[in-house]
Amino acid sequence: MSHFPGSPEKTRESLLPKVALKPWVRSSPPGFILRNARVIDPAQSRILPGYQDVVIKDGLIASLNPSPSTLDEPHLAAVDLGGKFLCPGLIDCHVHVTAIPGVKSMGELSQTPLELVHLRSTYVLREMLLRGFTTVRDTGGASKALASAIAEGLIPGPRLFQCGKALSQTGGHADFTASGSTDAGCCGGHSHSLGRTCDGVPEVLKAARDALKGGADFIKIMCGGGVASPTDSIESVQFTVEEIRAITTTCAQMGNVHTTAHAYTDAAVRHAIDNGVKGIEHGNLISRDTAELMASKGVFLTPTLSCYGIMVRPPWEDFLPPDGKVKNEQVMARGLDALKIADDAGVIICYGSDLLTSMHALQTEEFTVRSSVLPSARVLKHATTNAAIMLGDPKLGKIAAGCYADLLVLDASPLDDVTVLDYPEDHLFAVIQGGHVVCSRLGGLAASSQA
Repeated sequence: MSHFPGSPEKTRESLLPKVALKPWVRSSPPGFILRNARVIDPAQSRILPGYQDVVIKDGLIASLNPSPSTLDEPHLAAVDLGGKFLCPGLIDCHVHVTAIPGVKSMGELSQTPLELVHLRSTYVLREMLLRGFTTVRDTGGASKALASAIAEGLIPGPRLFQCGKALSQTGGHADFTASGSTDAGCCGGHSHSLGRTCDGVPEVLKAARDALKGGADFIKIMCGGGVASPTDSIESVQFTVEEIRAITTTCAQMGNVHTTAHAYTDAAVRHAIDNGVKGIEHGNLISRDTAELMASKGVFLTPTLSCYGIMVRPPWEDFLPPDGKVKNEQVMARGLDALKIADDAGVIICYGSDLLTSMHALQTEEFTVRSSVLPSARVLKHATTNAAIMLGDPKLGKIAAGCYADLLVLDASPLDDVTVLDYPEDHLFAVIQGGHVVCSRLGGLAASSQA
């Protein structure tokens, strides 16, 4: 082959990584050992006996060894934690990473250009990771493309499980179009902000199948009224039996994909689970009978309790319109009671924050709210063990050989006081995700340039 006059015969080796098909894909992180760690086991609500030396290789936990160990790993750097606590990375099962800062209302968000939403969501994701959330489940707004960008190392952020757009009937909880609008999109199913509206069995089938084709990890259905939506009461029951069954049947047929429902009341919750839905978001107004039904069917519950107080205090006191503030009071009044009812009934409860715009900064406040009625060890399980069960990934939520090296280094045990997780600026000394050191203020443990 002839060469262009004056040009090199070949690309120099130092540039070859930069000319790969996806040059941003991260290489495997270097391994290291965390010595003299007090390892937290959320599933058993205990700290492993003594101190442990935790070996990390290829982004996974390779082994745990009682300190002082005689590990023959001279090629691995070792960091002495001096008795600090090692906790599994946190999992938030109800976020909206595309509900970005820079807007004052949901209406304004729905009018924000998508390019701006995508750019600002990178800030939201990075901040979540720095707070210790190494995995999040987005319940409306995020996409497979965003999840892949994080997984490949293009942008920093938590591992992202996503449903694409939440499915809503016209006038339902995810319909933020202006009242009286005739914009129905192509063949119905128009999409705004966090949700997609669809009506009738053919449209809901099309919407669900589109989401699954697009790589959704689960499907979310708006089965009842909500606080932030402008046209529905909390008591409303949304979608017909036939519509919900069409969605859940399709999910079962296309890989047994998990389904979850936005629902507050007994009527909305039972409407969802009687027709095949496997999870409930919120559930503030459930009765003991409904909680026991959920437990008997293995239906997951993800309450989101801190957001109600946050949405009405400065600087967000004008975020909700007057009717939204009334609905907010309605669900806030019984939220903690519902949490206790579900816990007593044996429902598998997961951690959720459900914050919007700049409220994301208070993502950890849910720990403080839940700890006002439940023991700290149980609340920690919501954000680790239980969340991993719902997400169906046995490598999440625990510190054991073969699991992801998603780890937090803390100076206090959240088993004793889970509110330490609400003050990462005081208690969080390092965040490790997939073996990459995301941030650290520990001597000898430097943040990765690829994190």
